[in-house]
Amino acid sequence: MPLIHPALIHPALIHPALVTSAPLQPPVPLISSMRPSSSVSPLVPERFLADETRRLSLPDLRELVTGLAAAEYAWRPLVRHDPRQRWYLRLFLSGVVEVWLIGWYPGQQTEIHDHGGALGALAVAEGIVDEDECGPDWVVTRTRRHPAGSHPGFGADHVHRVVNRGPGAATTIHAYSPPELPLRYRPADDRRPGHSVSATPPAVAQSQALTAGAGV
Repeated sequence: MPLIHPALIHPALIHPALVTSAPLQPPVPLISSMRPSSSVSPLVPERFLADETRRLSLPDLRELVTGLAAAEYAWRPLVRHDPRQRWYLRLFLSGVVEVWLIGWYPGQQTEIHDHGGALGALAVAEGIVDEDECGPDWVVTRTRRHPAGSHPGFGADHVHRVVNRGPGAATTIHAYSPPELPLRYRPADDRRPGHSVSATPPAVAQSQALTAGAGV
Protein backbone atom coordinates (compact mmCIF):
# COMPACT_ATOMS: atom_id res chain seq x y z
CA MET A 1 0.00 0.00 0.00
CA PRO A 2 1.45 3.41 -0.89
CA LEU A 3 2.65 5.77 1.81
CA ILE A 4 1.72 9.39 1.25
CA HIS A 5 2.07 12.60 3.23
CA PRO A 6 -1.26 14.21 4.18
CA ALA A 7 -0.24 17.39 2.35
CA LEU A 8 -0.58 15.50 -0.95
CA ILE A 9 -4.00 14.13 -0.08
CA HIS A 10 -5.68 17.25 1.27
CA PRO A 11 -3.28 20.14 0.58
CA ALA A 12 -5.75 22.81 1.66
CA LEU A 13 -6.11 21.21 5.11
CA ILE A 14 -2.41 21.32 6.00
CA HIS A 15 -1.80 24.39 8.13
CA PRO A 16 1.77 25.54 9.01
CA ALA A 17 0.91 25.26 12.72
CA LEU A 18 0.39 21.52 12.28
CA VAL A 19 3.85 20.95 10.82
CA THR A 20 6.70 20.27 13.24
CA SER A 21 10.28 21.34 12.67
CA ALA A 22 11.65 17.83 13.22
CA PRO A 23 14.18 16.82 10.54
CA LEU A 24 12.13 13.75 9.60
CA GLN A 25 8.40 13.08 9.57
CA PRO A 26 7.19 9.59 8.58
CA PRO A 27 4.74 9.49 5.69
CA VAL A 28 1.20 8.47 6.52
CA PRO A 29 -0.18 5.21 4.98
CA LEU A 30 -3.36 5.35 2.94
CA ILE A 31 -6.19 3.80 4.92
CA SER A 32 -7.33 0.43 3.59
CA SER A 33 -10.70 1.73 2.41
CA MET A 34 -9.01 4.05 -0.07
CA ARG A 35 -8.36 2.15 -3.26
CA PRO A 36 -5.49 3.61 -5.33
CA SER A 37 -7.09 6.03 -7.76
CA SER A 38 -6.75 9.59 -8.94
CA SER A 39 -9.20 10.59 -6.19
CA VAL A 40 -6.64 9.70 -3.48
CA SER A 41 -4.46 12.71 -4.25
CA PRO A 42 -4.96 15.57 -6.67
CA LEU A 43 -1.18 15.81 -6.98
CA VAL A 44 -0.20 12.16 -7.61
CA PRO A 45 -1.47 10.57 -10.85
CA GLU A 46 -2.87 7.05 -10.51
CA ARG A 47 -0.01 5.31 -12.32
CA PHE A 48 2.39 6.31 -9.52
CA LEU A 49 0.32 4.49 -6.87
CA ALA A 50 1.19 0.95 -8.03
CA ASP A 51 2.32 -1.58 -5.42
CA GLU A 52 4.40 -3.81 -7.70
CA THR A 53 8.07 -2.90 -7.96
CA ARG A 54 9.12 -1.66 -11.39
CA ARG A 55 11.10 1.15 -12.98
CA LEU A 56 9.33 4.26 -14.25
CA SER A 57 10.63 6.29 -17.20
CA LEU A 58 12.53 9.57 -16.91
CA PRO A 59 9.63 11.50 -18.52
CA ASP A 60 7.33 10.05 -15.85
CA LEU A 61 9.66 11.12 -13.03
CA ARG A 62 10.15 14.60 -14.46
CA GLU A 63 6.39 15.01 -14.86
CA LEU A 64 5.83 14.00 -11.23
CA VAL A 65 8.40 16.34 -9.65
CA THR A 66 7.46 19.24 -11.92
CA GLY A 67 3.82 18.94 -10.95
CA LEU A 68 4.63 18.77 -7.25
CA ALA A 69 7.03 21.72 -7.44
CA ALA A 70 4.32 23.80 -9.10
CA ALA A 71 1.96 23.03 -6.18
CA GLU A 72 3.53 25.57 -3.82
CA TYR A 73 0.44 25.49 -1.60
CA ALA A 74 1.30 21.87 -0.75
CA TRP A 75 5.04 22.02 -0.03
CA ARG A 76 5.42 25.59 1.26
CA PRO A 77 3.90 24.87 4.71
CA LEU A 78 6.20 21.83 5.07
CA VAL A 79 9.65 22.91 3.95
CA ARG A 80 12.33 24.05 6.39
CA HIS A 81 15.74 25.65 5.77
CA ASP A 82 17.90 24.82 8.76
CA PRO A 83 21.39 26.36 8.94
CA ARG A 84 22.53 23.48 11.16
CA GLN A 85 21.71 20.61 8.80
CA ARG A 86 20.16 19.89 5.45
CA TRP A 87 16.44 19.24 5.96
CA TYR A 88 14.41 16.61 4.11
CA LEU A 89 11.02 14.92 4.23
CA ARG A 90 9.68 11.92 2.31
CA LEU A 91 6.44 12.90 0.64
CA PHE A 92 5.51 9.68 -1.11
CA LEU A 93 6.49 6.02 -1.42
CA SER A 94 4.95 3.32 -3.61
CA GLY A 95 6.21 0.23 -5.36
CA VAL A 96 7.41 2.30 -8.31
CA VAL A 97 8.68 5.61 -6.90
CA GLU A 98 9.79 7.54 -3.82
CA VAL A 99 9.59 11.35 -3.58
CA TRP A 100 11.55 13.67 -1.25
CA LEU A 101 11.20 17.35 -0.38
CA ILE A 102 14.58 18.92 0.51
CA GLY A 103 15.42 22.32 1.98
CA TRP A 104 18.89 23.70 1.27
CA TYR A 105 20.39 26.47 3.38
CA PRO A 106 23.24 28.36 1.65
CA GLY A 107 26.42 26.28 1.68
CA GLN A 108 24.78 22.88 2.24
CA GLN A 109 25.59 19.97 -0.05
CA THR A 110 25.65 16.22 -0.43
CA GLU A 111 28.66 13.99 -0.76
CA ILE A 112 29.47 12.61 -4.20
CA HIS A 113 27.17 9.64 -4.73
CA ASP A 114 25.05 7.61 -7.12
CA HIS A 115 21.54 6.24 -6.58
CA GLY A 116 22.25 2.54 -6.57
CA GLY A 117 20.95 1.99 -10.10
CA ALA A 118 17.73 4.01 -9.81
CA LEU A 119 16.59 6.57 -12.35
CA GLY A 120 15.97 10.02 -10.87
CA ALA A 121 14.64 13.50 -11.46
CA LEU A 122 14.67 16.69 -9.44
CA ALA A 123 12.67 19.89 -9.73
CA VAL A 124 13.93 23.16 -8.29
CA ALA A 125 10.92 24.75 -6.63
CA GLU A 126 12.76 27.86 -5.46
CA GLY A 127 16.32 29.17 -5.37
CA ILE A 128 19.28 27.73 -7.27
CA VAL A 129 21.30 24.54 -6.84
CA ASP A 130 24.46 23.39 -8.58
CA GLU A 131 24.97 19.81 -9.71
CA ASP A 132 28.58 18.62 -9.89
CA GLU A 133 28.50 15.69 -12.31
CA CYS A 134 31.15 12.98 -12.05
CA GLY A 135 32.61 10.24 -14.18
CA PRO A 136 32.84 6.56 -13.13
CA ASP A 137 36.05 7.45 -11.25
CA TRP A 138 34.03 9.71 -8.88
CA VAL A 139 35.87 12.82 -10.13
CA VAL A 140 33.85 15.95 -10.99
CA THR A 141 33.80 16.53 -14.75
CA ARG A 142 31.40 19.49 -15.04
CA THR A 143 28.95 21.61 -13.04
CA ARG A 144 25.39 22.39 -14.14
CA ARG A 145 23.42 25.22 -12.51
CA HIS A 146 19.71 24.52 -11.98
CA PRO A 147 17.60 27.63 -11.25
CA ALA A 148 13.99 27.62 -10.09
CA GLY A 149 11.83 25.90 -12.70
CA SER A 150 14.52 23.42 -13.76
CA HIS A 151 13.65 19.71 -13.78
CA PRO A 152 16.70 17.65 -14.83
CA GLY A 153 16.63 13.86 -14.92
CA PHE A 154 19.45 11.33 -14.70
CA GLY A 155 20.13 7.74 -15.60
CA ALA A 156 20.95 4.66 -13.56
CA ASP A 157 24.73 5.17 -13.74
CA HIS A 158 24.70 8.90 -12.89
CA VAL A 159 27.17 10.10 -10.23
CA HIS A 160 26.90 13.60 -8.80
CA ARG A 161 26.92 16.05 -5.89
CA VAL A 162 24.21 18.68 -5.29
CA VAL A 163 25.24 21.99 -3.71
CA ASN A 164 23.55 25.26 -2.77
CA ARG A 165 26.26 27.76 -3.63
CA GLY A 166 23.86 30.68 -3.84
CA PRO A 167 23.23 33.43 -1.30
CA GLY A 168 19.66 32.29 -0.59
CA ALA A 169 17.79 29.17 0.45
CA ALA A 170 16.70 26.59 -2.13
CA THR A 171 13.95 23.99 -2.20
CA THR A 172 13.95 20.90 -4.41
CA ILE A 173 11.70 17.88 -4.98
CA HIS A 174 13.29 14.55 -5.98
CA ALA A 175 11.86 11.31 -7.35
CA TYR A 176 13.65 7.95 -7.72
CA SER A 177 12.58 4.72 -9.41
CA PRO A 178 12.78 1.92 -8.40
CA PRO A 179 12.41 3.24 -4.83
CA GLU A 180 14.54 2.68 -1.75
CA LEU A 181 17.75 1.57 -3.45
CA PRO A 182 20.70 2.49 -1.18
CA LEU A 183 22.98 5.29 -2.34
CA ARG A 184 26.66 4.53 -2.85
CA TYR A 185 29.27 7.14 -1.96
CA ARG A 186 32.73 7.94 -3.24
CA PRO A 187 35.29 5.82 -1.35
CA ALA A 188 36.41 7.53 1.84
CA ASP A 189 40.07 7.77 0.84
CA ASP A 190 39.03 9.88 -2.19
CA ARG A 191 36.93 12.40 -0.26
CA ARG A 192 38.32 15.86 0.26
CA PRO A 193 38.06 17.58 3.67
CA GLY A 194 34.95 19.65 4.15
CA HIS A 195 32.72 17.65 1.82
CA SER A 196 30.59 15.82 4.37
CA VAL A 197 26.85 15.46 4.08
CA SER A 198 24.82 16.99 6.91
CA ALA A 199 21.92 14.56 6.81
CA THR A 200 21.16 11.20 5.20
CA PRO A 201 17.70 9.85 4.27
CA PRO A 202 16.71 6.79 6.33
CA ALA A 203 16.91 4.35 3.43
CA VAL A 204 20.52 5.42 2.95
CA ALA A 205 21.39 5.22 6.61
CA GLN A 206 20.47 1.53 6.60
CA SER A 207 23.09 0.72 3.97
CA GLN A 208 26.11 2.87 3.16
CA ALA A 209 28.33 0.15 1.74
CA LEU A 210 30.78 1.69 -0.73
CA THR A 211 31.08 0.01 -4.10
CA ALA A 212 33.17 0.53 -7.17
CA GLY A 213 31.67 2.10 -10.30
CA ALA A 214 28.97 4.19 -10.91
CA GLY A 215 23.14 10.94 -7.48
CA VAL A 216 19.27 13.91 -4.29
